[in-house]
Amino acid sequence: MNELEKRIKFYQEELLMDLQRLVQIASVRDVTSVKEDAPFGDGIRCAMDAFLDIAKRCGFTVHDVDGYAVYANIEDRDDYIGVLAHLDVVEAGDLKLWDSDPFTLVQKGDMLYGRGVNDDKGPLLAALYAARLLKEEGISLKHDIRIIAGGAEETTWECMEHYFAKHKQPIMGFSPDGNFPIVNGEKGILQYELIFSAQKDKEENVITHIHCEKPMNYVCDHIELHIQYPQEDLMEYAKQADTVRYEEELAVLIYRGKTSLSRNPQRGENALWKLCEDLCDYPFAQHGFCELLQYFKAYLLDDFYGAKSGLYHEDEEMGKTSICPMSFAMEGDIFHLYIDYRYIHGVDIVKAKEHIMDIVKPYQADFAVLKEKRMLYVPQASPLIQALKAAYEQVMHEEAGAFTKGGASYARTLDCGVAFGATFEGEDPKPHMPNEQMPLSSLLKACEIYYYALKKLACDGK
Repeated sequence: MNELEKRIKFYQEELLMDLQRLVQIASVRDVTSVKEDAPFGDGIRCAMDAFLDIAKRCGFTVHDVDGYAVYANIEDRDDYIGVLAHLDVVEAGDLKLWDSDPFTLVQKGDMLYGRGVNDDKGPLLAALYAARLLKEEGISLKHDIRIIAGGAEETTWECMEHYFAKHKQPIMGFSPDGNFPIVNGEKGILQYELIFSAQKDKEENVITHIHCEKPMNYVCDHIELHIQYPQEDLMEYAKQADTVRYEEELAVLIYRGKTSLSRNPQRGENALWKLCEDLCDYPFAQHGFCELLQYFKAYLLDDFYGAKSGLYHEDEEMGKTSICPMSFAMEGDIFHLYIDYRYIHGVDIVKAKEHIMDIVKPYQADFAVLKEKRMLYVPQASPLIQALKAAYEQVMHEEAGAFTKGGASYARTLDCGVAFGATFEGEDPKPHMPNEQMPLSSLLKACEIYYYALKKLACDGK
């Protein structure tokens, strides 16, 4: 164990106590408890107060940016290296799927469990403690170090918009909300909906209800469809349905799949595919739903990467585009199809949107953007990447490669920034899922890497 590892080990129990303090706060956005200093609700406000208290105890100067974000720094200067993390978390979901209380930090051997241990409260504390170690050394800083924690990463990102409306960009920085070694590319995000009019023309085979368990950001693993007055040969169509039951004059069909994040559709099994394969030629009363299924069959079925819809592109550095139909929804006489498209170098997103509008016209559907985030790419030769690469290699004694992800981190808000850890290759931390987890050894190793990264970035590369 080297000297730095000993210093980190000295703070291990204190770090775990701080992590327990943050994990036990259900910092999920809550519009019902919004107030002037809590724009995202009481839970996130409580997590921010806890972080400010922790950072102040560790010797940092702390600041509150109107409840949108908080930050801790060493010297309170405008020229700074930024670390951008977040304190908000997603909901725990079905508690029966957890092996422990999601809002209690549980340790089993080397593994830590709890909502936020990986995304992103654990990595935030790893960066804070890394900066603390540098601060305690009294090293002369060429640039200040600022640890910034936002409150709306899982939702709208208003936190960073508000922060940067009031503060300068850092000289460079990173977000500990990704993977090691270095995520120097994040695919652009276009989430959109296609809207189909119902136009019911008969009284049989009428869809009365559609429900998807996870409407956004996931591969659909459960869809339920209710059909009133179904025709007798429905079972000849619904061959892949996991459940078919009849309730008087109503047929209930359930299709199941295997979920994954919509940015990685190839890792899941899309229940919408099964439904479309079965029912694309079924004579539904609502013409709009028939059009939706025909569009789905022509442009989305059996395609993870956008080739069928003319949106496919591949780049040597950033990999492939991806496309994922996430869910169906029904609203009165209107049907909605929600789609997640991730794009890379070489894709003109303005032309891509125009192309989508062109191919839906024959289906009498409307196109609307739900969410859009610009692509991120930082060349491997940049000083930032070279510094992070050196820090990683100094600790891990292996080459630090750079790669592209489909996910989004706060690095996209930086003029010069990338995602850097804290998940190591081969780990499955289950973010946004039951039993979110992170090895304690990985958390401590991330702290060590962040120490060297901040030292190289803020102390003139030494």
